[in-house]
Amino acid sequence: MPLSQAAVPPPMVVAPSAPVHSVQPASSEAAYEVGYGKPPVARRFKPGQSGNPRGRPKGSKNLDTMVREILDERITVNTPTGPKRVPRIEVLLRKSIEVAAKGNPRMVEQVLRQYAAAYAAQASAQAVATEAAVEVSEADVLAMAQYRDMVAADILAGLGLAGDAS
Repeated sequence: MPLSQAAVPPPMVVAPSAPVHSVQPASSEAAYEVGYGKPPVARRFKPGQSGNPRGRPKGSKNLDTMVREILDERITVNTPTGPKRVPRIEVLLRKSIEVAAKGNPRMVEQVLRQYAAAYAAQASAQAVATEAAVEVSEADVLAMAQYRDMVAADILAGLGLAGDAS
């Protein structure tokens, strides 16, 4: 093919960036500049109108919900004592532990990490329960009441109402 007849691509045309236009509204509003984040008045959402009118259908589930439902689902497994219905997550955990016990280093690391997280969660739950179960003796209640009365008297004295404390 001669050089003059070779396929020459057309020159690239680059679109200019979106210009900013001034729109004169029909009403008595001042000039409104249309641009990024400033749509024309006629194209804005009407009050009470959604930007996604169809939206997510009611009852549809997100990924986290589906994962929880599937892993909480009970399935039948055969055990030495006969068939048993257990949550799917339990089956997966038992299999992971079995594979780790056979020496798979990645599974050993994963099982130990999961065990440490479960142990830490249990320990923090026990600590919260212990803090909530702190008993207050009658002497402590009496001391707190006396302190409250003392602080109230000081406040009233500062306001010039010292004789009104009860």
